[in-house]
Amino acid sequence: MPLFLIGVLLLGVSGGAYLFLSRRDKGSPQRIELVRACDVPVEILERVWRGYVPGRSGDVLAIEQLPNQYNTRHSTPFAYTQDVPLVLYGPGYIKEGVSTDRPVTVADLVPTFAELLDFELPPVDGRPLREALLPEAQRNGRPRLIFTLVWDGGGDNVLEQWPDSWPELKELIGKGTGYTQATVGSSPSITPSIHATIGTGNFPKRHGLSDTRMRIKGTTVDAYENASPKFLRSPTLGDLWDVANDNVPLVGMMARDNWHLGMIGHGAQSPGGDSDIAVMDDFSTVEFRTSEDFYTLPDYMLGNEGLQEAIDLVDQRDGEADERWLGNPMLPIDGKIRLTPAWSIFQTQKMKELLTNEGYGQDEMTDLFFTNYKSTDLVGHEFNMVELEEKEALEEQDRQLAEIIGFLNQSVGRKNYVLALTADHGMTPYAAVTGGWNIILSETSDDIEERFDKVTPDVPLILSNRGYQIMLNKKEMKLNDVAPEEIASFLRSYTIGQNARSQEELGDFKNRTDERVFLQALTPDELKEALDCAREQA
Repeated sequence: MPLFLIGVLLLGVSGGAYLFLSRRDKGSPQRIELVRACDVPVEILERVWRGYVPGRSGDVLAIEQLPNQYNTRHSTPFAYTQDVPLVLYGPGYIKEGVSTDRPVTVADLVPTFAELLDFELPPVDGRPLREALLPEAQRNGRPRLIFTLVWDGGGDNVLEQWPDSWPELKELIGKGTGYTQATVGSSPSITPSIHATIGTGNFPKRHGLSDTRMRIKGTTVDAYENASPKFLRSPTLGDLWDVANDNVPLVGMMARDNWHLGMIGHGAQSPGGDSDIAVMDDFSTVEFRTSEDFYTLPDYMLGNEGLQEAIDLVDQRDGEADERWLGNPMLPIDGKIRLTPAWSIFQTQKMKELLTNEGYGQDEMTDLFFTNYKSTDLVGHEFNMVELEEKEALEEQDRQLAEIIGFLNQSVGRKNYVLALTADHGMTPYAAVTGGWNIILSETSDDIEERFDKVTPDVPLILSNRGYQIMLNKKEMKLNDVAPEEIASFLRSYTIGQNARSQEELGDFKNRTDERVFLQALTPDELKEALDCAREQA
């Protein structure tokens, strides 16, 4: 039986549109008139609840009605963005050829690593993946290196869209332990939130990073405002392991940006911590950077040596050297080079240089290294997961997986490390592919303002509308005598016809204007009540 399955659900709508969803979305309510909050599947409510952070998240939490979507955004509690690969490999520590369908989440990685380290953690949300671990007596002591690899946006639905594009991952699954029912476990399934879960073993409700933008003291800020990890409430395994061993372990990360820092931790901001290595992209150039107040970047990581060679390699695959990839330009001075397979090749080259020069995995003290390959996510947003660009981005990341394993075998030793591979979410196909309505956030906000902002219409009621969560201006709500429950109720009956800005915009939805946009919209208190009820019914 294939490890990753995708359900193709036929919807009874005009034109027979198909919705590309994971098999576990089949049981979810689909485009019905109204679903009582208590009847929303318990796993959907639990994911939203785990992702809710009091004070930082929205006052209204919305769940879209499948197959409706927010363009190519992937911040949903549904399986098509929640289901991810999760594989552990390490001949000296991990069982070979094991496949299990026990439901697990990426929060389970940290307690699993702690067990390999014989290290006591504070209470965390995750649980050890013990069926993957060799009995302690059969292990090769403690691993010299634990290496965590995240394919950003490389969830199950992307893998199943391109089933022949990841042979190295399939081989790795056969050599290690794979989990067929792995999810990220919380919603929104979004980069900073899930990478912090990977690093801490906690869901956002505990680690505090609710979204890319959060509410702090009445205003919205980036999760890593000023490139600082100060909003991350939980210590990471890297934080704890480093300090417990007098900062002797090497802890490092190579990833695209600040949103991935939740894997590595607080660096020098952690009490007793040091400036761990954090290598990130500099968006203004084709360079690398770090946040110098908390982390460090070795000088030899600066510069682009090797990038042109990677570009040339990809360029020549189609038999013509024209500095183009699938018709898209490949230039070493253009930041969009990060969308192409050339960047994955270059990233591996630079990462190997880093691991070698710093000596990761070269002594008895276990080192921790985390990396994120971003192309599958960037391409999924820029082009779409159903386009050939996604296929080739995935194929290159898979090639680099083999390159990484070969390097670790040679530099650290085949029985001296553990590698974990997962993803932070799946991706979203075109709305035209799914047959869903592309929810227009600006129109939703305008309709809420028009309906409820009667006293001071020149001052917005809405502080931020992320679609799945709406933050409200509490002062304006009071002036207009409006409660969040009223806005949640308004959204529960909100239709496609209301969300469309014109008849022309409706297109194929002209006969579907009375369909509801949202499955449910709840205040946090209403969400908790619904979850308690759903758990009792389950």
